Amino acid sequence: MDNAKRELPIEADELRWGQLADWIQLVRLPNVFTLLSNCVAATVIAVGSVGKLSAVLPLFAASVLAYWVGMILNDVNDFEEDRAHRPDRPLSSGRVSPAVAGHVATFMSLLSLAIVAVTLLYHKADPEYLVYSLSCYVMLFVAIRLYNSSLKMTPIGPLLMGACRSFNILAIGYGILSIYFEKEFSVVVQFPKSMVAYAVAMGVYICGLTIYARKEEQASNQATLVFGAVLELVGLVVVALLPFWSTSFKMGWRLPPNSAYPVLIGLIGVTILNRALGGVMHPVPRKVQLAVKHAILSIIMIDAAVVLMYAGTVYGIGVVLLLFPAVISAMRVRTT
Repeated sequence: MDNAKRELPIEADELRWGQLADWIQLVRLPNVFTLLSNCVAATVIAVGSVGKLSAVLPLFAASVLAYWVGMILNDVNDFEEDRAHRPDRPLSSGRVSPAVAGHVATFMSLLSLAIVAVTLLYHKADPEYLVYSLSCYVMLFVAIRLYNSSLKMTPIGPLLMGACRSFNILAIGYGILSIYFEKEFSVVVQFPKSMVAYAVAMGVYICGLTIYARKEEQASNQATLVFGAVLELVGLVVVALLPFWSTSFKMGWRLPPNSAYPVLIGLIGVTILNRALGGVMHPVPRKVQLAVKHAILSIIMIDAAVVLMYAGTVYGIGVVLLLFPAVISAMRVRTT
């Protein structure tokens, strides 16, 4: 009888909570550290430092929750496909039921928005930037829901994935600005063009990475891989040009913006493109997956270079340190 039960199909409405290890795999823990590096970069681009922990920590936590929502809903949406091609995933294996995962994602969505609203209201945020920040958070969750729908496998899918990163960066940046607006600066903070440029750059980069990874578990199409790699390169170029969009509150650069900084971004880009070209030349799953993994983890190094230029060595080293838990966890947990 027990064997017969184990052979029954996994029902989507069964309530199985699984173990902590299942949820670590479900939310793709290594990727969270790339999100945190994005958050730090958005903050220092916006105001030049990390600032009050009573504002930064809750906003960062809200972003992490939003990211986890996207990862969980991704597996909920891919439940049937994973049962056929990735039976070891937490949902497709039956260790965690899709119904439970869906409810947890909904709870995280509401909790994330509540944390943002309470934090900004507590700090008496500037009304204009507060509206910008809350609007970006709402758009972030809209993009997450749209991506994890029938649109995922259409050409719009990678654009939505990139939009998720962009809206997260803008939500953090505007949130920090709304708290610091005319409170920490002796001059009026101008519209943060560099922050918007950075959000667009990371959005394009993630869009390209998503296209590149589209068929990572199969034999990939070389033209698709090339297109994805080109978009990654475009994103890196925009990141290298961030100083051209910077606003006037910056009193000086911690890293020369016209020499050392673009060279540093270029060196990071070379390692990313080297891996990407390896996948293009040999479009087998292992080569493509290694390129995708490297491109994801390299986000931390890209952000470290940005933070080093805007906020100095201490902040830059702090971001680099995120690479260690990311790499260690990536040895045991898949990043895609």
